[in-house]
Amino acid sequence: MKKEFKQFKPSEYRLKDLSQSTDDLSYCYEALKKVSRSFAVVIQQLPEELKNPVCLFYLILRGLDTIEDDMNIDNAVKKEMLLSFADRINEEEFNLENVGDTQDYRDLMLHFDKVIREYQKLGPQYKDVITEITREMAIGMNKYAHETVESYEDWDDYCYYVAGLVGIGLSRLFLASELETSVKLSDKNLSNEMGLFLQKTNIIRDFAEDLEQGRIFWPEESWKNKARTLEELQADEKSGLAALNEVVLNAFEHVPACLEFLECLTNQQVFRFCAIPQLMAVATLKELYNNPLVLHQNVKIRKGKTAKYFIAIQDYNSTKKEFISVLESLEKIDRTGKIKSILAKIKK
Repeated sequence: MKKEFKQFKPSEYRLKDLSQSTDDLSYCYEALKKVSRSFAVVIQQLPEELKNPVCLFYLILRGLDTIEDDMNIDNAVKKEMLLSFADRINEEEFNLENVGDTQDYRDLMLHFDKVIREYQKLGPQYKDVITEITREMAIGMNKYAHETVESYEDWDDYCYYVAGLVGIGLSRLFLASELETSVKLSDKNLSNEMGLFLQKTNIIRDFAEDLEQGRIFWPEESWKNKARTLEELQADEKSGLAALNEVVLNAFEHVPACLEFLECLTNQQVFRFCAIPQLMAVATLKELYNNPLVLHQNVKIRKGKTAKYFIAIQDYNSTKKEFISVLESLEKIDRTGKIKSILAKIKK
């Protein structure tokens, strides 16, 4: 939940004004546009049965994330707010005033009762999933409020809590809808890797933006032996690129599992919902690899590439072909042999 693709411009109106003129469900979808324009677009790929559960799942986790990100909340108070969140969404309607590090998030929390009322209308098969994932994510967020991400193992653990759990929750929602039936969707490891791939891509892309805000998400193992500080890493292009390429290759290692996950989906709308963000991630990683601009600014894929994925990607074979094309283009410049190994796993 910590990061997401930012491909669309926010709308100009304020949510608190909107809340006075729309019903609760309409508010939820407009709120989604404000806090995640890209997710609001891709959710339209889903069947009607899943749109509301997935929309509300995302907004509830975004509410939890808003509490975690607000540095003005006392740590003891924040811990209680995080760990009680899953119970509160099932017991009461509540708002939180002046919580959030941006106006959009403060607006969402100010009118969070609208989200809760719609969530409580969902069937128990959906609510049970959302409650369980929310509770476990809150535990992880509280954990990493006091710990740093040192090793690549720590990075995987952190990304599990903030994104892997989202992948696991989505898989369980797909199964609960009975639109998907593959037993592979019950494999937490497979769903987790889908989330890790997206989260790591976003963390890598946002290096300069996070550094400017005093936040560190790259694992120390990737850069501590190359520079004393991240500012020093940013200033030394050779060391910076070495660390960048290392984390990009680490993210690419999730690709075989992501393709295995996508292959088991049978509903085309669910497939597109899952495949489009994955393809945007692999295209983004291609732009980030060995690119010194990443050390100083947010690098994005071209809008035409995004449009291509929204229009053209319809099935597994075309998606796999696109993944292979990206990896083959990088294999020529990767001296570690990791890309070659990943390609071998996919083609096998």
